[in-house]
Amino acid sequence: MPNHLHLLLYISHYSPDVSKLIQNAKRFQAYEIVDFLEEDNRKDLLKIFSEAAEIQKGAKHKVFKDRFDSKEMVNSELYREKLNYIHNNPCTPRWRLAEKPEDYKHSSASNYIIGNGVYDVELVY
Repeated sequence: MPNHLHLLLYISHYSPDVSKLIQNAKRFQAYEIVDFLEEDNRKDLLKIFSEAAEIQKGAKHKVFKDRFDSKEMVNSELYREKLNYIHNNPCTPRWRLAEKPEDYKHSSASNYIIGNGVYDVELVY
């Protein structure tokens, strides 16, 4: 999605706490985004991220919001409901990013529907 991410994440009892996983993912993605923007000379976006960081002590750039939403998948019906929502979201009138779920490049829908996609995905039915 242009301004957010949906994912279904498997957390085992060996995994770190989900909030720590998300915190680290956002931190390292932010470094990569800032590096890319610096290489691309996108001073406009860097300025926005820099201004957002002024309210946060010690940060040079603030790329992501502090919060995230999570919901535990307690049964297979809820899992399938959320997977269908994620796959169909790019096709909604709000986003209009693809005609069909499998056409949206950054989705796992093509893995499920046509058997392959841009990203490696462990299919769960």
